Amino acid sequence: WPLSGISITRVAMEMLSKLSLQGGDSCTFFMLDAAFVRTFPGKSLPFFQEIRDDYATEEPLIEVALDYADVVKGTHIETTLAVSHRWMQPDDPDPDGEQLKALKGFLNSPAGKKIERVWIDSACMPQDLPKGSRSAEDAAAFKRMLKEVNRLYLGTTVLILLDMSYVSRFWTQFESWLAMQFAMPDGLKPAVGTKNERHHIVCIQNAGESLKSALVDLWAAKTPDEAHDILSKPDVTVTNLSDKEGQLPKIKA
Repeated sequence: WPLSGISITRVAMEMLSKLSLQGGDSCTFFMLDAAFVRTFPGKSLPFFQEIRDDYATEEPLIEVALDYADVVKGTHIETTLAVSHRWMQPDDPDPDGEQLKALKGFLNSPAGKKIERVWIDSACMPQDLPKGSRSAEDAAAFKRMLKEVNRLYLGTTVLILLDMSYVSRFWTQFESWLAMQFAMPDGLKPAVGTKNERHHIVCIQNAGESLKSALVDLWAAKTPDEAHDILSKPDVTVTNLSDKEGQLPKIKA
């Protein structure tokens, strides 16, 4: 990484301004032990609460604090994977198990062999399913992590699980753009085609190589202003409009 000779304290402050990483100095995320994911016998990963409550003896959940300096230095890139995926159904992200199959395939491949921790929203953030079942404490944790989720896609290796509808959603496109950048003291720079490239794309369902190329062409070289303009359009859909309103200002900050 090109920052070895730069004061991390100074870089962190500059990145705070550039990326609008609001909040405290660090945000703690839950992540899954990659060994748990690699060997999980089920068709799809359970939701966070089920993992926490029913798999406690296996201790699959790990708490990881991610701060500004971690993002800038790339501290977690080699060992931590964030998954960008679309929920196939409102209450079930992976009903046929294709996403877990693809995730396991990546983790067991040469590209994923060094990954020790995995972050995926459904299994690493408290879900409100069935609606109204999430406790107040879990709801507060969800809100806190959601606010800072851009750190994950800037500061880890990212696995994009690409399906035909992936390119229509706000969160997935936002995550793709973040995954194709790398953080520098003066802001974000394109990572694709450089030594800082850290995203991987696996096509699932009906997606093919042409869609994979189109996704890279769309986001690899976009500036923050260009990314903001695209993501703010009404054809980039989002389930909760407040998510879009909360994340868009960070792009141009």
